[in-house]
Amino acid sequence: MTITQTTRQRFESLTGLRFLLAIWIAYFHVGHMYDHDGFGTIPYLELGVARVDVFFVLSGFVLAHVYWARRTRPFAFGDFMMARLARIYPLHVFALGVIIAYLLLGMSIGKADHITNYSITGLLGNLALLQSFGLPDVVYWNFPAWAISAEFAGYLAFPLYILIADKMRGHAFLFLALCLLNVFLIDNVHRLFLDRPLSQSTMDWGALRGAVVMLVGVGARAAFDQFSVSSFRAGIYAIAGAACALIAAISHLGTAFVALGGAIMIMSLARIDAHAKPTFLSTKTLCKLGGWSYAIFILHVPIFIILKNGLDVLGIPFVVNGWTSLAFTLVVVAISYPAHHLIEEPSRKLIRDSWNGRKKRSEQASAVQTPAE
Repeated sequence: MTITQTTRQRFESLTGLRFLLAIWIAYFHVGHMYDHDGFGTIPYLELGVARVDVFFVLSGFVLAHVYWARRTRPFAFGDFMMARLARIYPLHVFALGVIIAYLLLGMSIGKADHITNYSITGLLGNLALLQSFGLPDVVYWNFPAWAISAEFAGYLAFPLYILIADKMRGHAFLFLALCLLNVFLIDNVHRLFLDRPLSQSTMDWGALRGAVVMLVGVGARAAFDQFSVSSFRAGIYAIAGAACALIAAISHLGTAFVALGGAIMIMSLARIDAHAKPTFLSTKTLCKLGGWSYAIFILHVPIFIILKNGLDVLGIPFVVNGWTSLAFTLVVVAISYPAHHLIEEPSRKLIRDSWNGRKKRSEQASAVQTPAE
């Protein structure tokens, strides 16, 4: 049976999943940044790269749910892009501002040894969201932000995605399979010409990675309407999907298999939510924390840098282990609360209200200028 409506539009479990992915990435980066050859080599921490791809699938799924599956009006690309920029840009700029403040403070106390790494061209590349397009000198300016640049590439391609989804609506599972095949082929071509897997593309060719994996999320949302299973079976599929993504990452099977596991997990969690059944991820606490996930993701590296260098100035040695990584991550979560409520949400509302107000005034002006028939 084809399902065309769900019992509730919001998928709370997916919001909770965002939080888990964000803190796992943050936790992974402590070892990656400060003990790359030691604590950072632990296999379950190295899976941080796979979680980024699950994030891309999740973004494609949610965007398709909001802008394609339930739309009643023609797709407005301008409105879509403004909503996306309102979502990602204010905190991105704030994170860059935090880094600039840190550099200026370092200069003022004579601790500016690495300031030459932070070039103006790199800053401009970050401001233009071009970090994943192979520009030089962008890596030092909040390197995880390559992922939002990669998502931005997916935003630019999104009208094409929904056009294909419309054409393939009657063959949704085939569409999803073709999306996964697309990732598999691109991954292998990428290995052939660049001698590295697609999962290692971040600053260079990260835009390609983000765009093609987000398309898998769109395919997963199309298939979701025909994914008619009980909540119990969906729970089993969710566990199997998570296992598939983790095993694929550990075994280096390729981005397509990570995306497959992520798609199965996300579709299954959404189906449980559609049956109005609770999950661990749909609890109020995790849903609330899920609202902070973007703040956690975009701010964790600047905060880690400030914490580590602050300890150095105080003469306190920093030993990377499970507990210190957890402490750093908890500080990020605590700071993400005010960042979300005082910067992210107000800025998002201001930008969207300004855009909608401008559109309304333009439409009113056009109506006045149009003579009555």
